[in-house]
Amino acid sequence: VAGATGFAGALAADLLWRHPGFELALVGGRSDVGARLDSLYPRYRVPLEIQELDVASLPSGLDAAIVAYPHAAAAPTVAALRDRAVRVVDLSADFRLRSLATYEQWYGVHPRPELLPEAVYGLSELHRSEIAGASLVANPGCYPTASVLALAPLARAGAIADVVIDAKQGVSGA
Repeated sequence: VAGATGFAGALAADLLWRHPGFELALVGGRSDVGARLDSLYPRYRVPLEIQELDVASLPSGLDAAIVAYPHAAAAPTVAALRDRAVRVVDLSADFRLRSLATYEQWYGVHPRPELLPEAVYGLSELHRSEIAGASLVANPGCYPTASVLALAPLARAGAIADVVIDAKQGVSGA
């Protein structure tokens, strides 16, 4: 898990640590290198030391990675992992939009646009079969998940053409 010192990355590390089908090999971070993740997030109880991520020195045979960096910061790490044939779940917004023009309208210049066609939008309720074979999964955020799932039946029925969603949150979107 790259970016395990942030909330989403720490939660991802915890889920993998407790899952019997996964072996969590590394928790990477840009801050708190050398500290144990469970000292930063006692709730998660992941007793691994945070390491600075060096994709070139990752162990061979690594099957998958989760990248939990902010948008634009995630894409170079995702690309380096894909260059090593590692399957990636990206938690940023870098690969959620298929259209480069739409991405750039909302986020600015895309750091690795050549990977956009490879990415599958990770909303399993709508894209389960594509996700199963994907090499790059763009994990949707909480607002898009709630919004898209609520609107999908209407869109399939042709009952909507354009929608504006006005969503509110409290202290943290997480």
